[in-house]
Parts: sequence; structure tokens; C-alpha cells
Amino acid sequence: MILNVSYQNKSQEQEINLLVGFSYTFWESLKMGGSGSQKLIVIDCHEIFDPYLKQLQSTKYCNIELRPKGIGLRFRYKLETIGWFIPYSNLSYKYDRFYLKIKDQNTSYFMNLKAFNRNQINIKFIEKLKQLNS
Repeated sequence: MILNVSYQNKSQEQEINLLVGFSYTFWESLKMGGSGSQKLIVIDCHEIFDPYLKQLQSTKYCNIELRPKGIGLRFRYKLETIGWFIPYSNLSYKYDRFYLKIKDQNTSYFMNLKAFNRNQINIKFIEKLKQLNS
């Protein structure tokens, strides 16, 4: 599900929460050592994201939020924030030290991501993703 999440909208919030669960509380996130990824660079994506990511020549960044029933991937487009929400049942991902490939098996949308500034993908984040996805 791809949505503009720049502004609070109760019906949209309910739809997101039904799909991927409520955001972790501050204390839950603290206990698990964080629920968000590092800053990631979008290298390639499905054509559905082209209007948001291919329009400007600048580098596009995103981050991933872990939720109890799925993930939320967010990126900026002009002054708006766009969210892509995937339940764990549809999530497919592959990673190595520097790259992360996310795919929604249901829609075949994908995004290829790279660690920011020559860093490696945060292994702790990937381990949490594996644990929640299983």
C-alpha cells in the first residue's frame, strides 16, 4: 500500500494499523534496541515509484520502520512524505553487507537500497527484521 502520510488522517491511520500493526511505543522500541533503519539510498525501484523518485536528479533517501505485522518504508517527495507499507506475509528481502532489496510478493513492487555513505547495512536491524518476519 502506497500512501501520502504527510498529514494525519484517522481513516488512513486505521488502514495502516490494520495492515502492518501499530507503531511500537517508545519503551517497546527502546527494549528492542530501536525499530527503525539507518538512512538508506534508493538505487532502483519499480516503475510505480517513478513519479516520486525519478523526477529529480538528486539522491533519494528512505528509512524503514519495523512494525508488529509488517514494515513501513518512507521517503520524501518534494514537501510530502510517501509511505509504502508491506505486511510480513507479502515481504521478501535479500541483503548483503551494503545492499538491501525489498519486494512485495503480492504486487511485485520492489526497491533496491544501499547503505548511506559507504557504511554497511546495520546487521542488528536485519536480525530484528528476520526475527519479526519469521
